[in-house]
Amino acid sequence: MSEAKLNSRSKIELYREAKALGEAMSIKVSPASVPLRSKKASSLARSLWDRSSARRETGLPGTSGGTASKIVGKLVGRHESSEPALKSNAKRSSIAMTSSVESSGNLLFLARTNEQARQKPKKLYDQKAATLSKHVAAREKAGKKKGKSENAKLVLAFVLLIGLGAGLYASLPQVTRVKAVSVQGMKNVLQKEILDALALSEEINLINADIPAMEARVLVNPKVASVSIGRAFPDKLMVQLVERKAVACVLVTEELGTRSIALDSEGVAFAYMDTIASPGKLPVLSGIRFEHFIPGQSLPEYLKPLLKDIAELSELSPSPLAAFSEIRIEKISESEAELLLYPSGKTVPVRMPARLTRASLGSALLVLDILAGRQGAEKIEEIDFRTGTIVYRSKEAQAG
Repeated sequence: MSEAKLNSRSKIELYREAKALGEAMSIKVSPASVPLRSKKASSLARSLWDRSSARRETGLPGTSGGTASKIVGKLVGRHESSEPALKSNAKRSSIAMTSSVESSGNLLFLARTNEQARQKPKKLYDQKAATLSKHVAAREKAGKKKGKSENAKLVLAFVLLIGLGAGLYASLPQVTRVKAVSVQGMKNVLQKEILDALALSEEINLINADIPAMEARVLVNPKVASVSIGRAFPDKLMVQLVERKAVACVLVTEELGTRSIALDSEGVAFAYMDTIASPGKLPVLSGIRFEHFIPGQSLPEYLKPLLKDIAELSELSPSPLAAFSEIRIEKISESEAELLLYPSGKTVPVRMPARLTRASLGSALLVLDILAGRQGAEKIEEIDFRTGTIVYRSKEAQAG
C-alpha cells in the first residue's frame, strides 16, 4: 500500500518537473522583435539541444535511455497498467528519476549556453567600442602632444627671430656706416661740392640715410640737371649725375668787367663760361640783361623755346647756326620777341621770328650769298624774313 503511494507521487512529481522544464525551455518571442544576434543564439541553442539529445539516445554506457518527454509518456502509459507490475514500475521509476535528473542538468546547461550565446555579441560589441574609444583617445593624445611640440617650435623660432633682430639692430649701424662715395657723370662739378651737399657724418649709415634730402641738396648746385643716389651695401653711396650742357652764351657786365655766362636748353644761366671745360663754339645771345647775376637764374618763359631750337640745331645741323656769330633778341612785348641774326663775315643782318629752323637759316644764308655779288648791296640795311616774303630794307628806302 505504501509502496503504491510512493510510486504515485513519484510519477506526478516527475511529470511536473518535466512539464516545468519544458515551459522553461520554451521562450515565446515575436519574430519582428528578435534581433539578429538573438536569432543566431537560438539557432546555436537548438543545435546544442539536438546534439545532447542525440548523445542521450545512443547506447553508450553511463547515459540515459531517452529524453524527458519519452519518460513522461512511459510513466503515463504505465500508470494505467495492472497492479502486479507496480514493483517493476517502481524500479523503473527510480531509474527514470535518475535519468530525469540528468536530463534536467542537461536542460539547465543548454539554457545557460543559450543565455551566453545571446550575451556574446553584446560583449563583442562592447569590446569593439572600447577598442575604438582607446584608438580615438590615443589619437587625441598624440594630436595634443604634436600640437604642444609645434607650439614649442614656434615659440623657439619667435625667440630666435627676436634675438636676431636685436643683434642686427645693434650691429647694422656700425656695419653700414657710409665710408665711401662714388660719383659718376661728373665733368664740371667738383667732387668736393657733392660731398658738401651730402653732408655725411658719423651717425649716417645706409639704413638711416635720407636719400631724397641728399638729392635735393645736390640739385641746389646750378650745374646739376638731375641726380640719382643709391645704396651699395655694406658702406657705399652711389651718386649718378647729369650735368647741364651749354648751348649758347650771354654777355653780362659786372663791376670787374664783361663776362660770358653759359645757357642750357631750358634757358638756365647755370655757370660762367670760364668754369666750364671745353664748351666749344657757342652762339652768342645779346639783348639780355641780368641784374645782380647769380648762377641758376632762368630766362623768361617766352625765350625758352628759342633755346630748345638752338640745342636741336646744334645736335642735328650745326653748320647753318655756326654761320651766325650773334643772335640779338629784341623784345616786342612782355610775351613776344623777334630776332636779328648777324652772319659771320657779312654786314647785312637778317630779321626773323623768335623761332629758328634749319630751312629758315638756310634760306637766309642763300639770300645773303646772292646779294653779295650785286651792286648796291652795301646800301641794304637788313633782310626781313618774318612774313615769309623776303623784304629788303635799305638805308634810304625799302625795296621788295
